[in-house]
Order: sequence, then structure tokens, then C-alpha cells
Amino acid sequence: MEYVTRTLETYLIDKLGKGKAIVIYGPRQAGKTTLAKRLLETYKSDEVIQYQGDDPSQAALFTPNTDVLARIVSGKKVLFVDEAQMIENAGLVLKLLVDTFPGLQVIATGSSSFELSDKIKESMVGRVFAVTLLPLSAEELAQDDRGRLRFDLERSMQLGGYPEVILSEDRYAKDLLLTITDSYLYKDIMSLSDIRNPIVLRKLLTALSLQVGQEVSYNELATMLEVSRTTIERYITLLEQCFVLFRLDPISSNPRKLLASRKRKVYFYDLGIRNVLAGQLNIPLSANSQIGGIFENFCILERMKVLLNNRQHSSTFYWRSPDSEIDYVEQLDNETYAFEIKWSKIQKKAPPRFRSQFPGATFISISKNTFWEMLNFGSNNSP
Repeated sequence: MEYVTRTLETYLIDKLGKGKAIVIYGPRQAGKTTLAKRLLETYKSDEVIQYQGDDPSQAALFTPNTDVLARIVSGKKVLFVDEAQMIENAGLVLKLLVDTFPGLQVIATGSSSFELSDKIKESMVGRVFAVTLLPLSAEELAQDDRGRLRFDLERSMQLGGYPEVILSEDRYAKDLLLTITDSYLYKDIMSLSDIRNPIVLRKLLTALSLQVGQEVSYNELATMLEVSRTTIERYITLLEQCFVLFRLDPISSNPRKLLASRKRKVYFYDLGIRNVLAGQLNIPLSANSQIGGIFENFCILERMKVLLNNRQHSSTFYWRSPDSEIDYVEQLDNETYAFEIKWSKIQKKAPPRFRSQFPGATFISISKNTFWEMLNFGSNNSP
């Protein structure tokens, strides 16, 4: 399969040999292992030892015992552990490796942030370079100077950005999306958490896929699925921690009102997966009545990829009043930017109520013809 250079590759290569572990988080099939192996290519093959966390026999070898770890890494310059979230006490093990073997470069990947990143935050302050790798971005697909031959907006909105999917011909790509949805989508959640009702989980995912671009009420979902609101909140949190979904909170000039809000907007980390869950994978985009919400998901997701790939930190929200809304609000470098995202319609001004609440905000209207403005906003990259 063709390799598309990831934006994070140069950054991570520069961090090799700096005395810290490199950890790559992200969804399964997003290209974490491929990126890690690109880093390994800077070393001789006999200097590297690799382990697969998904293999129980290999995962069991890693214990928080320095004598055991010394035998594992003896004579090696690099240790690569794929799917490290499957190792018990992963954060502590990685901490011991970094502290005990200062000449060793540790590289690990993880597809479940709640098992691995939480432990790393507890155990590895100052000991790790951590990045999140999402499926291929529009920017990565368009990185060559030959007219963006590998990027097609509507195809990306239909098939998503998983490397093997988007780089394959359409029929195989769709078959692969079905396999990923059935085989991988629930794998981390089922193995790493107590899901008592997988049928509810599947119904919840379908319901959320049909509400992309809309405000989601946890109470309404709970009533529809005949479970408690607490269950809905827990399942959505797990789906977010496994890189299936992400949420936007509403923004308000009144912090107390914001804390009291029971509604959120929910988006998918991959639109191909969303289309499978919604039963819309084979519906032409032009005939899909939800094209506006799908495009909104695409733009906000791609903006997130730009921020992650360039290690920029911002606060992101949406804004809503009884009679108007703004799809995406980003607070970056002490400035507020508001984006209204519409597939074809252009909105020239922010709603009056928003302007009165955030008088210094910059308003930008985005359509299918101008989405690059949002993706590259605040960066040195040009569309």
C-alpha cells in the first residue's frame, strides 16, 4: 500500500534519542504502527526489539520489575511496544524503562486513551513525548504539489480517512470499512471496560450517527434507548476515550449556565465509520439529506487534525441561542474565532446575539468551496 507521509513524522524523528519515551495514541487502523516503524528505520534492525501488546503471551512479559525488563531490552537501543494499552500497569512499566535504561529509546502505541494515557499522566511527567495520530487528514493527502491528486472532498466525506480505506479503490474500501466497524470498533471497549449491554451500545452509535451536526440531548437518548442518562453519559465517554467519538460543549458568556447545560454536539473521528453506522455508506453524498451535518463533521474533524498534527492547543465549542447558532467556536492565543459551516450557503455575519456576547470574535463563513480556509486557519500552511 502506498505510504502517505504523516505530518507528525518529522516532529517525532527529531525527538528520538532525547531520553524520553515516544507514545503515539489514536484509533486502530489509523496508521500508528506504520508511523512507529518509520521511526524504527533510523536504527539498524539488530538494535531494535519489538513486542505486540495484543498478544497476551508477549504482554505478560512486561512486569514492573527492573530485572525482568533488563532481560527484555538487553543489547538493544530501541524497544517498540505496539498496542501497549493491553499491558497491565503500562504506565509504570514505561516509567521504569525510561528511568532505568537512559540509553534506551522506548516507542509505544496505544488505541485506548483511558487505559494508557491516564496512567502515563500519573507516572511519566517529564518522561514522554506523546502525540495523537488520527486517520489521514486532507492536508496529508494533499501534501504533494501535483494538484492534490490524492484528495477528493466528497470521497473523503463518504469513505473517511483510514489509510488502507482511502487509498484503496471504492469497492474494497467499503468492504474494509464494514470489517473495521464489525471487528475493531467495539474491540477496545469490550475488552477494557464493563459494557453490560452491547446492544444498547450499538443502538446508541446508530442514533448518534443520525444526529451529526445536531445538538444531542442525553435525556432524550436515555428515553429512546430505555436506559438511564448515566448509562448514556458513560457509554459516550468510553466511545470518546476509544477514539470513536468526540464532543463539543456549548460556549456561554455565563460559566454557570455552561456547567448546567445537559446538551452537547457529538462527532465521529472517521466519517466512513459514521456512514456505516448510519446505513448510508452506499448512498451518494449528493442524495444524502444529512450532507450538511456530514460536512460539518468533516470540517471540525479536519480542523482537529490540523491542531493535533501541529501541536497547537485551543479550546473548542459551539454556540447556540433559541433562534440561531454557530457551528464551531475556537479560542486560540487569547482570541475567539467563530465558524459557520454550510455545504453551499454563505452566511455573511454572525448572529447579533453572538456579537453582543463576544464582541471581539472574528466570524468566518465556510462552505464546500472555502473549507481550506478553516483547516489552515492560524497556520503557515496554504491550501
